Amino acid sequence: MIRCSSGGSGSDPLIPQQGGSVAPTRLDPVQSATKVIFDRAVAATILVVLAPVFLGCMILTSGAEGEPTFASTTRIGRRGVRFQLLSFKMPPEQRLGVLLSKLGMDHLPELINVLRGDMSMVGPRPAADRPGIAEVEVPVDCRPGITGLWALEPRADISGPEAAMLDRRYVDSWSLARDIRILYRTVVAVRYGP
Repeated sequence: MIRCSSGGSGSDPLIPQQGGSVAPTRLDPVQSATKVIFDRAVAATILVVLAPVFLGCMILTSGAEGEPTFASTTRIGRRGVRFQLLSFKMPPEQRLGVLLSKLGMDHLPELINVLRGDMSMVGPRPAADRPGIAEVEVPVDCRPGITGLWALEPRADISGPEAAMLDRRYVDSWSLARDIRILYRTVVAVRYGP
């Protein structure tokens, strides 16, 4: 789950402005199929291209006694289904771990979540599983994303109803071209900083 900020202030052309109805909160069947095909094609391509980097991270993060190289946390996915969000274990005290985290390499295993169908490349922020989680915080029918509008928000503290509204606006105004622009802006932000 990549967090970046577009920085600055004012309206963002990628973020629909508030107003009007928040329904519907799902993609139509053609949009949903298009998004799934795009997500899996992009995730598979990135994994193939970055296979040496992925294997290098696995070696660098593997424990001395064969400990698992992956960490996982429970998140709420589409229709409230729980899944394990994967990431590389990065010891924060190691300079290499800090560098890899800064470059977003610790999030590479999330591409496996995309191939599994747990996540999308772009979508709502994956909600943390916790007792008493409010229904409004869980998007109704959309897979959470590795990145999304929430990652491009200048403010890092959006949560609760405000985050849910942003997620609904993303679904209501979804387009493949917009997903591609969000991915591009995320890569630029990770590479060059916000």
